Amino acid sequence: MTASSLLPALALAVAIGGAATVWLWFVQRPRLERDEGLKLLAAMRWREFSRLVVDGLRNRGFEPETIEDAAERGQDSVIHLKRDGKEWLLACKQGLNYRITPTVVGDMTDAVRFHGAAGGVVATPGTSDHSARKLANGRIDLFDGETLWPVVFSQLAPGVRDELAGKSKQAATRQTLVAWAAALALGLATAFVMRNGEATSPPATPVAAPVPQPAAPVAPVVESVPIAAAAPVSDHEQRDEVIRMVSTLPGVERAMWSTRSTLLVYLADETADPVRSVCDVMQKYDALRTSRLHLQPPAGSTRPARFLQCTTY
Repeated sequence: MTASSLLPALALAVAIGGAATVWLWFVQRPRLERDEGLKLLAAMRWREFSRLVVDGLRNRGFEPETIEDAAERGQDSVIHLKRDGKEWLLACKQGLNYRITPTVVGDMTDAVRFHGAAGGVVATPGTSDHSARKLANGRIDLFDGETLWPVVFSQLAPGVRDELAGKSKQAATRQTLVAWAAALALGLATAFVMRNGEATSPPATPVAAPVPQPAAPVAPVVESVPIAAAAPVSDHEQRDEVIRMVSTLPGVERAMWSTRSTLLVYLADETADPVRSVCDVMQKYDALRTSRLHLQPPAGSTRPARFLQCTTY
C-alpha cells in the first residue's frame, strides 16, 4: 500500500473517529445520563418523586406548603406551593410512558380555577403532547422528561449522580471504541480503492502517432569491406535524453524516472496538459514508448495526479 493512498485514508479515519468521539462525549453521553436518571425517577415511589420535584422547584421561586401532608394524599393529589405570595398547584405524574395530554392540562386548569390559584405545574418523567403545550401556554407550566431532568438533577444524592455519570461514561466509551473501529475499517477500504484505482488507470487518448526516426548515416565502404555501424545508444542514455527533452516542454517543471517503467512529470501549471508533447518524445524510443506516465500537479493544486500510457503493447 503506497503512501499516496495510505495518508488520505488515515486522515479520513482520524476525521471520522474524532467527530464521532466529540459527538458521543459532548452530546450523546449527557443524553445517556439523563435517560438513566429518568428511569430512576420512574422507579421511585410517588412520595420520593414529588419531594424531589418540590425541592427542585425552589430554585424557580416556589416554596412548598406542608410537603408531608400533601404527599399523604396519594399520587393523584395536588400539592400546594407558594410563589411571590400567590398559591400554585403541583401535580406529579409517575411513569416513563406517561403522556401529558390536553385532558391533563384541562384538569389542572379546572383545579387552579377551583382553588383560586395563580397557576399550576404538571411534572412527569414521561412526555408531553405538542397540543398540550399549546393549551398550557399561560397559567400552566409543564415539565416532562427533558425539561424535568435539570430541575431534579441537583437534588439527587451525590452517590446517585456519580453512579449515573459512571454508567453513561461506560456506555460512551464502548460506543467510542466501536466508532473508531468503524472509522479505521472505512479508512482501510478507502486506501484499497485508491490503490486499485491507480493500478488500473486507463491509457491516455488519443495516442500520438509515431514520429519517424531519421535514417542512420551509411558508413563509407573501403575495398568492398563494410564498416560496422555505430553502437546503439544505451538504455541509460535514452532515459537521460527523455528527461532532458521533456523538462524543456511548455507547462513542465521537471521530469524524472520514478521507476524503470514510470516517467514522473511535475507540471508547472495545474492547467497545463503536455500529454501530446510528452508522448511525441517517448515515441522516439522503442524501448520506452510503452512506459507509464505519472503527471503530478503543482503543490497546492486541487487536481489529482494522472496515470496514463502513450502506447500500449
